[in-house]
Amino acid sequence: MKQRTQYLVGVTTAMALAGFIAHIDAQRRAPGDAPGKQGIQASLKVGNRTYDSKAPGKCTHAPVASIYQVMSQMWSVQQSSEGRSLTLTVWRPKDGSGDMVNLSIDSGNSSHDVSTVRGGGPVQGTAKVTFEKSGAGGTFTLEARAKDGTAMTGTITCDAFAPHIAEGGL
Repeated sequence: MKQRTQYLVGVTTAMALAGFIAHIDAQRRAPGDAPGKQGIQASLKVGNRTYDSKAPGKCTHAPVASIYQVMSQMWSVQQSSEGRSLTLTVWRPKDGSGDMVNLSIDSGNSSHDVSTVRGGGPVQGTAKVTFEKSGAGGTFTLEARAKDGTAMTGTITCDAFAPHIAEGGL
């Protein structure tokens, strides 16, 4: 009987604690914020067009990541709204060998891609990305050129970064 009582007290305490944590988390988010989404502001010039968006999306960071056996720090941004999308992934190798970037911008009428990742196929286009941390988030400033020659410049700001969850194999 004593074990059953201890078990019930433990389960009740765990349930109460889980409810309290969910309540605190809900209060911390601004009204209308979707769980798992961060505020993103993109202000880019793509060729002779602009890509401006304040749609929420997903910003993640991994202090330790690997791409093609290269240990790196990694940031990822994903935003999609109204038939347009933006993805940016930046790997900063710990050996100082230079950033590797995947960038894809689809404005609904056209799409442009850049991949400067070494070891995973041909490099397509060029990209220079700087990152300035600000609180829990930061701003990427980019100068890129797609394989077709289209210039892509501007900034992408994430209000915060969630921990990156690894996908794939070893």
